[in-house]
Amino acid sequence: MKVKTLLERLSQFLDADSKTQQEEIKSIRKVLKNLKVKEHELRTKLAEKIEQDPEEADSLQLKLDVIYAQRRKGVERVKALKKGKLSGKK
Repeated sequence: MKVKTLLERLSQFLDADSKTQQEEIKSIRKVLKNLKVKEHELRTKLAEKIEQDPEEADSLQLKLDVIYAQRRKGVERVKALKKGKLSGKK
């Protein structure tokens, strides 16, 4: 094989990790966006139910807490991936 071909293959191999990180970031962001929509819907329901049905309001609040925690974890993962990607290129 020619040197140019070998260098191209090496480049593709080294960039594979970067591509998988980009795909993971995209998929996490998509999930985060869906969770944000769901969180807004639950907040609206909670505002309506807080006086009418306190038990259901507690259930909704618990769901909101879980969604908030998952979104926070997702954002931290995206930041870690970006940081790893940037430090890997330097």
